[in-house]
Amino acid sequence: MLRRNDGAVSMAESTTVTIADITSFKKKALQWANYFGTVCLLDSNDYPHAKNKSKDWVLAVDAVDELNCGADAFEKLKVFQANAGTTIFGFLTYDLKNQVEKLESRHEDRLGFPELYFFKPRYVIEVGGNKVTINRNYPETFELIELIQKLEIKKEPGQTHELKLRATTPTAKYLENVERIKTQIKEGDFYELNYCTEFYAENTIINTIETFNRLNENAKAPFSAFFKHDGKYLMCASPERFLKKEGSKLISQPIKGTIKKGVTKDEDDALKVQLQLDLKERAENVMIVDLVRNDLAKSSIAGSVEVEELFGVHGFKNVNQMISTVTSELSPDTHFVDAIKNAFPMGSMTGAPKIEVMKNIERYEDVKRGLYSGSVGYITPNGDFDFNVVIRSIFYRGTTKYVSIQAGGAITYDSIPEKEYDEILLKAKGMMIALNAELV
Repeated sequence: MLRRNDGAVSMAESTTVTIADITSFKKKALQWANYFGTVCLLDSNDYPHAKNKSKDWVLAVDAVDELNCGADAFEKLKVFQANAGTTIFGFLTYDLKNQVEKLESRHEDRLGFPELYFFKPRYVIEVGGNKVTINRNYPETFELIELIQKLEIKKEPGQTHELKLRATTPTAKYLENVERIKTQIKEGDFYELNYCTEFYAENTIINTIETFNRLNENAKAPFSAFFKHDGKYLMCASPERFLKKEGSKLISQPIKGTIKKGVTKDEDDALKVQLQLDLKERAENVMIVDLVRNDLAKSSIAGSVEVEELFGVHGFKNVNQMISTVTSELSPDTHFVDAIKNAFPMGSMTGAPKIEVMKNIERYEDVKRGLYSGSVGYITPNGDFDFNVVIRSIFYRGTTKYVSIQAGGAITYDSIPEKEYDEILLKAKGMMIALNAELV
């Protein structure tokens, strides 16, 4: 569905001011934005090792135009972006796979995010260092920065007790499924499958802003995001980029390989070396790199696909990750939206070969992924874009008071089921801390 509100104004000039307490301003700005029905915050957290970083911190607020659709989503996105005349923000859910390939999603959807949603914002606030820039499309924007600075950070009503999360898939069934997946790998059905599971709570009220702030401060991830639309919330602390376009250059940075942080620098350095030399983790990573190379090749000039970094180990606040960087040059005959479509869903969240494993993901998992392992980002008027991978995330549906987190990992020939489950719990730890939650 396309919707346009009267009174839209084309992008005009912007104004920039210097703010002394930028940390406080960011929190106040998000609190102010949450009074609107549609909000998107993208935060790089000043991550020092994020290659090809684009926006440091950008807050898009209130939908002047919006695209909310299921069928023919990618074609409708082309039209919506071409008519927007400014940067648009939005998300793509995992279940768009059914439009990319002949697949289906049969599981229950308890969160209800639309398959694809993009909006043209009324207000855009960007922060770089201690400088704040705001678009001046509307008369009231002259006063917004001052208004936000005068706000008091309020504690909104919400969760007041420890949250009890339940597993949709019981531990015993998860371990059994890992063994079944390994059997299929041994029989040659596929090489690697990303198997995910959900932890959830019902009849729960949470303070979404406070929860996101705790999650974000605890993780300091380079592709963090807060998204609100139609009473549904995403609170995301993703370390992973799906795909970026800058000029004609495409950049993808798949993650495969996770290990805990060390208590001391020496221990942490040793753990990084351990991860980089781990044969299983390297095998997982290189399989996904090959898949990404193939995905980018569909949209790129022949011979332009390159692996700029292979098996790079990068430190985050709570874990160390193995990240590779794959680049290419977009073919002049390919629309940039088709480049997104040709690489979606991202290989790091499916496995290889992609179509076969997506069929089996539907077989083994017990809930619809929806926005989990989808992507949030922006597209500029000239067709540049940057999208994350929606992992390390908390989802909340306010109308039904449903809270969900999902986590997963790549299952390969030599996976040990109990270790795979431990890795899931390690990945979920940051979300559980932010929610003040425990598993029951």
